[in-house]
Amino acid sequence: MPEYRKDIILDEWVIIATERAKRPENFREEKIKVSQPSNIICPFDKGNEHMTPPEVLRVDKEGNFYKNNLLRQKNYQYIQKSNTQFEIHQDEKLNNFDDWQIRVVPNKFPALIPNAQPVSHQYGIYMSMDGFGVHEVVIHSPEHITNISNLNYEQIKILTDVYIDRIKDISNDRRIESVIIMLNQGKDAGASIEHSHSQIFALPLIPPVLEKEIHGTRRYYKQSGKCATCAIIDFELKEGKRVVYKNKCFLVIQPYASRNPFETWIVPLKHYPNFESISNNEVEAFADCLKRVVDFFYYELNEPSYNYYIHTGPLHLADVNFHYHWNFELIPKFSIKAGFEIATGIDICITTPEHTADFMKKSKFFK
Repeated sequence: MPEYRKDIILDEWVIIATERAKRPENFREEKIKVSQPSNIICPFDKGNEHMTPPEVLRVDKEGNFYKNNLLRQKNYQYIQKSNTQFEIHQDEKLNNFDDWQIRVVPNKFPALIPNAQPVSHQYGIYMSMDGFGVHEVVIHSPEHITNISNLNYEQIKILTDVYIDRIKDISNDRRIESVIIMLNQGKDAGASIEHSHSQIFALPLIPPVLEKEIHGTRRYYKQSGKCATCAIIDFELKEGKRVVYKNKCFLVIQPYASRNPFETWIVPLKHYPNFESISNNEVEAFADCLKRVVDFFYYELNEPSYNYYIHTGPLHLADVNFHYHWNFELIPKFSIKAGFEIATGIDICITTPEHTADFMKKSKFFK
């Protein structure tokens, strides 16, 4: 029988359509591998560093971090010599293009720019604001890899450290209220360049989804005296039906009110409002979970498109500490919103999180 389930954080209903449910193994995507023409030039490949804006941050092959302080001082204002070449005087180490494993660069076509002003303007009955913010690209490897699963555990651990470093660095600008880290894996998920990369957005406001999560967790805390996510962790560990994997610091689960087949969360067992506050041991444990999850989707489900994002608390809002709990979510692109979902705002999930959790934890990647 179909079932309504309520998300206790967002206070929203979803429908688990058991009558239409597909078996988890039926979500394996059938793909025809198409060889890319060898004459396509990827701006993220080693040797093409001149085709991107200068680095904000570089991690060398030994894992050392080098920051381009001059670029930040100039507020991302670099010289574009041509359509494909950029120039700015940099630290000598940053000019050594033979020695890197991760680069962070400003987006060449940014949705937000740091040299605007976060000042609102009245336009008749409407309101606008200049597009102030930060929009960066994290290039995961000098090699032309097309899936984050192609990174090994150590590389994913360093990538996690890069995310933390960038949030901490960006938070020094008091005009920034929130940072979103996200990845579009595959064309159907919105990736415009196949070379594996993620993106960082920094906003002068709290975006609506995060605002709703904050409001929901605050409401739950006032009603129960508990963090909603901590309550979810306790209940899921007791039931065990939707738990996929647990290590010393994190839980991988299929959420009770899943909006999408194989929607997967990585949740810290310790209560933190902010991702960037995690310890070195927790970085290792998070990388362990993330590597297992992306490998499962790559190998067991035949490389589907998906989005992942880290929801971390606002940078300068201390009153969320008691009730907000950061989390990681991965949303595969196995279905699209149709008329009912768009008209009602109620998502229909065509498999049950209990079945997908059971399928996942039988995989070698979660042993």
